[in-house]
Amino acid sequence: MKSRHRQKGSVLFIGLILLVAMTMIAVVSVKSGTMQLQVVGNAQAVQRVEAAAQLGIEEVIGRIDAFAEPTMPITVGNLPQGIAVVISERRCLSTTPAAGFSAVAKISPEDTLWSVEATATDSFTGASATVSQGVRVRMLAGACV
Repeated sequence: MKSRHRQKGSVLFIGLILLVAMTMIAVVSVKSGTMQLQVVGNAQAVQRVEAAAQLGIEEVIGRIDAFAEPTMPITVGNLPQGIAVVISERRCLSTTPAAGFSAVAKISPEDTLWSVEATATDSFTGASATVSQGVRVRMLAGACV
């Protein structure tokens, strides 16, 4: 009979150890899930600001006056709340005479290569992204200074 009383106590002890082990596994799983959720949230925030910066680039590309006056500020519309986009000054990198035109005439067009850069920042998450893109624009001679 003595051995039977010892067994009842050991079952309780083993049951408590298993309960503690299962609790630890549950806590680790919850923490892992929370960390993965944060990683996904950060990735989404970066994708949002990259898309906003690309929208800024497209806004510049869609306007010829943005290259006629490279220092002109550009306002980007339709941005998600809390995201700001800053378009840097457009830079003309090179010019080449347009094919099929006389290179000596003052009004002959040139193919100009421009660098456009947009930086987007999310005030809520603090995420930011910078997108640079080259653009070829056919303009009158002398427009690229």
